[in-house]
Amino acid sequence: MRIGYMTDGGRRRPTNEDAVKVMEDVNFYMLADGVGGNRSGEIASQSALDALEKFIRHNPPEWLDGRDEIFRYLRAAVRYVNQFIIRLSESKPQYSGMATTLAFAYIRDGEMYVANVGDSRVYLIHDGLIQQITDDHTYVNDLVKMGAISREEAHHHARKNVITRAIGANANNEPDCFSVPVNSGDRVLLCSDGLYDEVDDETILHTVGRFDDMMICAEDLVSLANDNGGNDNISVICINLAED
Repeated sequence: MRIGYMTDGGRRRPTNEDAVKVMEDVNFYMLADGVGGNRSGEIASQSALDALEKFIRHNPPEWLDGRDEIFRYLRAAVRYVNQFIIRLSESKPQYSGMATTLAFAYIRDGEMYVANVGDSRVYLIHDGLIQQITDDHTYVNDLVKMGAISREEAHHHARKNVITRAIGANANNEPDCFSVPVNSGDRVLLCSDGLYDEVDDETILHTVGRFDDMMICAEDLVSLANDNGGNDNISVICINLAED
């Protein structure tokens, strides 16, 4: 696998509240976006990824057997991270109310296992098509699923960035978990909303398909988001599943 990743502050925000972490030795890839408007978003996002890495290092996933067992592991990991952020938010007044999105992928034996809380996304690009694996935990996505508004209306909705689930927001945050088969030559993309709010899926598909070097791909995606406004922090992890 070939990996590229980048996080950038964008052009409008005074701080970068996104964070990314790659654990290539165990095939875990993770991304977090501190919730806008809450205190210490940059602390929440980085601390969540550090806590997730600690959980994985202390509970290696190699022994897991089967989809259900892996899903239980992913949910346990999110519960651990959620409790860690809640305790951290209670440790200092300036951390009160901190929260973050979290999305991560575990790739093993031709399968990708994904968990997410919030609106950071995981995409799979296979056979020239792009598929969003995760489901956004947002107010407008709930409206779309109810049929109240269209996806196009959601993209321009005044409350499009209001999320309904976040790490640290409450004690009972459960992730959505997914599994999809992956093949040699597929691409995987993890990203924050700073990318997909500025760059449409077709452009993402074209860009990710252009490069074998995933670091160049990551840099190009971030540049596209900035060229289109850069209204938020932008983070990407690009994975090329081609065999070395």
